[in-house]
Amino acid sequence: MFFPNTAGMTLGLLAGAGEYPLMVAQGARRAGVRVVCAGFRGAVGRDLPPLCDVFRSFRVGAVEKPRDFFREQGVTHVMMAGQIKPACIYTMWPDATARRLLASMDRRNAHTIFGAVCRYVQQECGWEVLPSTTFMEDFLPAAGLLAGPSPTPEQMQEAEHGLALARRIARLDIGQSLIVRGDRVVCVEGYKGTNECIREGAGSPDSPTTLCKVSKPGHDMRFDVPCIGLDTIRHCIRCHVRHIALQAHSTIIFQREQVLRLCNEHGILLHAVDLPAEPEQPLPSLSSDRDHALFLARELDSLGIGSSAVVCEGVVIAVEDPDGLAKCLRRAGRYMKRIRFIRLVNFLIRLLLRRSSTPPSPPTLATLRSLSDSDQKLARKYGITF
Repeated sequence: MFFPNTAGMTLGLLAGAGEYPLMVAQGARRAGVRVVCAGFRGAVGRDLPPLCDVFRSFRVGAVEKPRDFFREQGVTHVMMAGQIKPACIYTMWPDATARRLLASMDRRNAHTIFGAVCRYVQQECGWEVLPSTTFMEDFLPAAGLLAGPSPTPEQMQEAEHGLALARRIARLDIGQSLIVRGDRVVCVEGYKGTNECIREGAGSPDSPTTLCKVSKPGHDMRFDVPCIGLDTIRHCIRCHVRHIALQAHSTIIFQREQVLRLCNEHGILLHAVDLPAEPEQPLPSLSSDRDHALFLARELDSLGIGSSAVVCEGVVIAVEDPDGLAKCLRRAGRYMKRIRFIRLVNFLIRLLLRRSSTPPSPPTLATLRSLSDSDQKLARKYGITF
């Protein structure tokens, strides 16, 4: 566990949406740390600014103005906390420094983007980036039963199987969660996150499912720490997920007392499991979305989960699970439909402002099997190339 020396510390908090930045700010203030917050516009709520000594908002994609703000305020350490909508990867307006960082990436996702920001902050700005679990130690559960009935041997076996597969999926930068029923994968987390995975992997009263959530092997704890909260549990109740297995010491539980009470009220088994340490295995350099999707399809096939993947501009949009390719295509189509108009408008505005820009790329499908006529028709309907 990391415990910083807080004497004379001024914390620069890069804040997104959700409860996480609030909890970090409260924990830092309890530790006697001065909090200077750069909040992402449109993400940060009204509750955060009063908890900070100084607060200012910036647009997503800005690096230089938050950097200068932190320098003005005498920041000594930096933390990242909170959610940024996945669509921001496509719709942000990066400044010159952000464009330089983005140009250095083979793939654009939360891990690569925030990793590049961390390197920039430490190497070029000279600030230490603290793990995003700093001041949050009380919210990271150790191994053991947290709520609900004690797990049966069959449930423990299901949890161990699901968590092992989830780690493989997380290593591929697909997601940190999956839904299993017995030894069968029902749904893999994709672009839209855990709650969408729960909805897509919904069980029934007679056939409930299990949610497994992990951190990526070799995970950079300075950002994107797995978490669950009341909203997660409410989705589980509606979707007949009656078993939640978390990786111990690596998953934050927001609103912990309320979460445990709700799990007990609805008979949801919630427990944390110790997993052996695994070294990070860097993914190969992939020069195109097609190469990326094909690599994922092969990896998924080796795990016995599926044989297809959809990627757009380096972002994993959806992957096939045992329910088949049509489900994967529909998921990808729904995600991209929601942001297609925004991407097009941003492109046209850049043209009008005479800024360098390229037309939005379509999502790309790669599969290891022949596409049926119905699958081809579905891909064309959603503008997915294959």
